[in-house]
Amino acid sequence: MTGTEQKPFISANQVTLIRLALIPVPCWLLYCGTTGQYAALIFATLLGCTDFVDGYLARKYGGTVLGGLMDPIADKVFIAATFLPAVDLRWVPSWMVALLFVREFFVTAARTSYERRDLQLKSSYLARYKTWVQMCGVGVLMLLSASTSAFMDWFLGALALLPIVGYLALRFVARRRWKGAGWFAISFAALLLIHRGFGGHVLAIALMYFIVAVTYASGLGYLFGVGKLKGRGRVTAGEIVRLVTSIVLPIVAIGAQSRADSPSWAIIAVVSFELAHGGLDNLLAHHRAEDGGMRWGARLIAECGLLVAAWIVPSTTLSRSFAFAALGVSAVGLVIAFVQKRRYYLEDKPRAVSASAKPAAVL
Repeated sequence: MTGTEQKPFISANQVTLIRLALIPVPCWLLYCGTTGQYAALIFATLLGCTDFVDGYLARKYGGTVLGGLMDPIADKVFIAATFLPAVDLRWVPSWMVALLFVREFFVTAARTSYERRDLQLKSSYLARYKTWVQMCGVGVLMLLSASTSAFMDWFLGALALLPIVGYLALRFVARRRWKGAGWFAISFAALLLIHRGFGGHVLAIALMYFIVAVTYASGLGYLFGVGKLKGRGRVTAGEIVRLVTSIVLPIVAIGAQSRADSPSWAIIAVVSFELAHGGLDNLLAHHRAEDGGMRWGARLIAECGLLVAAWIVPSTTLSRSFAFAALGVSAVGLVIAFVQKRRYYLEDKPRAVSASAKPAAVL
């Protein structure tokens, strides 16, 4: 930035921090009845739009390592805070939500293996589409719960037409093409047909199948890139522990949350903290500063054990105690990692690899 340029009133990092701080609000509103769910949808939409703001500020005034780390973390925490209440509200089966987060945790763990070998997979259009599918999908689930059938028909029909209008406007006014317009139009048109033919419950299940399918398809880059790992170093115990616990943790967390007497906010916080810890681990792996297998495994195994206990013990008091204990372990682990390794991301300007953190993180 030159000396003649003015500093922005608010920085990209500050916008991201505000988004992170406000994410619990729509999560809480979802439990406040129909009116709260409408409010949650509006609030979550506004929060999602701040992603464009911090992206613009980062491009114009320059990003930082911390900003490149926080932005994808904020996106993942947003998904956790809006999808996990679907388990309590019985919008979709809990196993489908668990399947969604198994993919998110597993890809994050796999990315650490790639980062520590200086390998980066280019972000695909499908990966960016996945983020939009998740965010739009959870919005539709909110509306299905709160709205009438007639409103949903009108709403889905409008969303099927808007991408076409947007494509034509960009094509003839700005001379640009919106590559995803067709996909969005077809997606919402299909949802409209399912809703009119089979009703809201079937639509919710079909939509969740679609979200999970797109989410897994967008992570295929890591599977197809396995060959690149050959000759780049042996598989370590830490990598194995990360991959195994990335599958176990979301399953036992959502299993514990599916109890009628579970402290849901504590379990949602555990999932959110571990998604954040995984994002931090990705950055540290590039610098060979990630936790070893013993330390990472001790924390995750402790959390998984506590969540299993919170899931299966018959006593409500004990179940809640185990869930809160898991939250304590997760929170302390994240704070320690953030403070101890702060020199790797508390910089004014990003390293070349860190500047690409956000695109890679959406895989």
